[in-house]
Amino acid sequence: MFIALDDTDSTEGMCTTYLTTLILRKLRNKYPNLNTGMPNLVRLNPNIPYKTRGNGACWFHIDDNNDNNLSNEKKEKEKEMKLRKKDIKTIVLEFLKKYSLFEDENTNPACLFLDDKNFDKNFEILNKFYKKAVSQLCTIEEADETGKKINAEVYKFKNGRGIIGCLGGLGCDFADLTYELLVYRTEENFGKERKIDVESVFKMHELLYPETFDNVNEEEHKLVFMPHGKDPILCGIRGNSVDVVNKAFSMLKFREEISFMQIFRTNQHTDAHLMPKKISELKQYDAAIIEGTVIENPKRIEKGHTFFKISDGTANITCAAYGVTCLKNIAFNLVKEDKVRLCGGIESHKDTFNIEKIEIIELAKIYKKENPICPNCKIRMKSEGKDKGFQCKKCKLRLKNDTVRFIEIPRNLKQEIYEVEPGHRRHLSKQLCRYKI
Repeated sequence: MFIALDDTDSTEGMCTTYLTTLILRKLRNKYPNLNTGMPNLVRLNPNIPYKTRGNGACWFHIDDNNDNNLSNEKKEKEKEMKLRKKDIKTIVLEFLKKYSLFEDENTNPACLFLDDKNFDKNFEILNKFYKKAVSQLCTIEEADETGKKINAEVYKFKNGRGIIGCLGGLGCDFADLTYELLVYRTEENFGKERKIDVESVFKMHELLYPETFDNVNEEEHKLVFMPHGKDPILCGIRGNSVDVVNKAFSMLKFREEISFMQIFRTNQHTDAHLMPKKISELKQYDAAIIEGTVIENPKRIEKGHTFFKISDGTANITCAAYGVTCLKNIAFNLVKEDKVRLCGGIESHKDTFNIEKIEIIELAKIYKKENPICPNCKIRMKSEGKDKGFQCKKCKLRLKNDTVRFIEIPRNLKQEIYEVEPGHRRHLSKQLCRYKI
């Protein structure tokens, strides 16, 4: 049986991964031989305005068939399994009702249960829904229809928007994947300053990067793998394998008591949300990869936000690199006729594409005009006016207008990919250090 949960947290606290881990700990304690496997954390479209925080849903699978404690008689075994599944559903719903932050108007929890046969039979439907939910806007009505198609047992609370994440999460094919080891705090520390030995994290980063990543910002010498809110997470260690996140965890020195930890399989840092699109095809809240030519030199406003326009022949769009990221400087150094490939998406401003990565495909050549040097006096000649040629101030020699020189100016950009620095990256954005994976 597959169990999925979403939208139980809020900007004020809680976390769906925490709720999932609490449920798993309860089930493992009550049924020691129950095979629950590793839980999954699936991030969906980061541009969606209805998300609580990271727009992540959780799911896990339980397998009764391998439990030797169950009866050997087929009928008795089926009866025991049926009773156990009913009890598991009761536990899941009790925990969801107890821990979800229902008082937050943006928290709209949901959970679903799906048997193995319906999962296997309907995975194509789920995968299609996931691909839309990770890159576009999905409605609750679309999710309800999908849930009925696959015969899922669905529980929705308030407007039940969490059902979108439940179905989207279950449809993830993990074509690329990473792992996150989440360390949880004790309840008395929720909302308090997080305490981890900084140098132990940098030492871990030095030894294990790039197999584990986004733990620190080296330039600013600060930790970036800790959230800042009141949620239960102390830190999250991300990496390419279970072994590496476990090794990283063993190297850290914590300055506060740890409640427990859990490793999740996840689609984080895979660019799963980015779908190649023409500019004319873009809709509000889409996550996409677009290509085009810069048609308007960049402009910078207060706080360093930088805007420029590109066109791909089908339409043009304003692109934004915000002041909190290093991409603002890359964007500011673009000029008309540069060809770029941009990763990002459209959020609240439907006519602005927010950039996650910039790839320079081709740099335009730019020149500066220089007046000729007087062949007699070896000094720079003075322009006599538009199209009137040049004259030497010293010997009064005149030269025609076509003697002007054009000197190519070196560009301070390279034909490569530029990314947002750690601490400002979205959960789904794939780091350059993972491009070899």
